[in-house]
Amino acid sequence: MMADDWTELYRPQGLSEVVGNPKVIKDLRQWAISWEEGHPVHKAVVLMGPPGVGKTSAALALAKDLNWGVVEMNASDQRNAEAIKRVAIRGSRSETFTDEGEFLSSKDGRLKLIILDEADNIFGREDSGGIPAIAELVANTQQPVILIVNDFYELSRKSSAIKNSTLQLRVSRVQAGTMRNVLRRIAIDQELEVPQRVFETIIENSNGDMRAAVRDLQAVGEGNLNMDEDDAFVLQSRMSVKSMYDLMRDILHDSDVRRARRTQMDVDETPDHIMMWLDENVPLEYKDPEDLHRAYLHLSRSSMFLGRVYRRQYYGFWSYANDHNVIGVCSAKSRPNRGWVQYRFPSYIMKMSRSKALRSMRTGIARKISEHTHNSTRRSAQDVLPYMTEIFRADREFRVSMINEMRLSTEEVAFILEKKVDSSEVKKLMIESEKARALKERPESPAVPAVDDKEEKPEKRPEPKGKQASLFEY
Repeated sequence: MMADDWTELYRPQGLSEVVGNPKVIKDLRQWAISWEEGHPVHKAVVLMGPPGVGKTSAALALAKDLNWGVVEMNASDQRNAEAIKRVAIRGSRSETFTDEGEFLSSKDGRLKLIILDEADNIFGREDSGGIPAIAELVANTQQPVILIVNDFYELSRKSSAIKNSTLQLRVSRVQAGTMRNVLRRIAIDQELEVPQRVFETIIENSNGDMRAAVRDLQAVGEGNLNMDEDDAFVLQSRMSVKSMYDLMRDILHDSDVRRARRTQMDVDETPDHIMMWLDENVPLEYKDPEDLHRAYLHLSRSSMFLGRVYRRQYYGFWSYANDHNVIGVCSAKSRPNRGWVQYRFPSYIMKMSRSKALRSMRTGIARKISEHTHNSTRRSAQDVLPYMTEIFRADREFRVSMINEMRLSTEEVAFILEKKVDSSEVKKLMIESEKARALKERPESPAVPAVDDKEEKPEKRPEPKGKQASLFEY
């Protein structure tokens, strides 16, 4: 029964087979029943949570339980406005539709589930107009819609309709006991004798990621009929985010410098990444001002060595930065810390990740400005964009002119105005700009010279009678 991918082979065939998160599964089933009965309170559901916890599997299992068709768009697809309108919106406004997006009446078809996977990762030129299209889909769909996201904040801050008009369900990481039962069932089905140590190593490394756990089991089990505990060491080289929490505990909580150093080598992260974690979490553990002073003194020296690495491109200084990060900060405490502390992911990395789309949008607008002003993109962003933004917000005529002249998209206009893409102000402005563009591009009829009905004829004078007319008589 060997397969190319065990995650697909053992994907749940119904909601009853989805492991973990029973409350989410119950709410998802009730939402689907409301669609079957024809009166859904929320037309769309947002499944949010970390990767590998079963969000997509739950959506597909729901469709199988209710015999719904499935239209899925994921990160590998182009998800700009035209693509979403072509695949999702046109069919969702009909009673139902085929896989190609063709209309079917309710007599010929059935409900189809529209799944937009990784809906929070829509940005850049290739996905231009994607967020307004999703907002329109959520507002006007006649088919059930599921949006799958890792970071709901990144999606909801771009559109109020997505935030206010959807049912949000948070999917948590799978518990260790649940993962153990699933892995054992797979091992029995594959006729594998897996030592307990291998199971525990897989569960520890996966950090609640069911997909990663199944793939790890396949990595050590496929073709390995005589498995022993030594096979667990193959997996220990792949460390997850949990290892950073282990490193923080060994550095900040305990006083064993050698153990902290070994953990740092196993984590295999760069010194600047470790320094950001320590900068975030040192104040949570070190309450003594003297300990805090010594710890940040070592972090500042680590930062000095990292600066020399970037300036000189000499990465031998990394070892000095690591020594200050691990050995220096660990030895800075006067005594081991007591109590339990919840370590935090670095806020700087989170802010940079969430602002990625905004920075990309700003660069795109600056690039359009540079094409018109014959400046560099950087100079346009620094010197032109701030002033253009102020004029854009103050002068409506200027707004309409710039939208048409620079071909600004709906997202770019919303970014400049600091509004949601589906706000009434942005919608009215885009409609007004389209009307102005159509009026400007309308061909004018050529001017026809006016023609009088009666042409002027030269006046005839009567010739004098009896003698020849002189020249003075004319």
